[in-house]
Amino acid sequence: MITFLTLVSILICINVGMILTSLYSVKKSKDSSKQSITESSTSNIHPLNVLTTDYKKAV
Repeated sequence: MITFLTLVSILICINVGMILTSLYSVKKSKDSSKQSITESSTSNIHPLNVLTTDYKKAV
């Protein structure tokens, strides 16, 4: 029983460490992405003409 609880607690600690590392990297990348978005140029978005498409009968 003690071995099981020891293994479970070690795995929980590893998971907490991985979650904290992931959250830290997301925060770090979010800060750098804000700077790159403001520095990048804007692109034009053109609408698709989906309504003008002609469909053929399947049967």
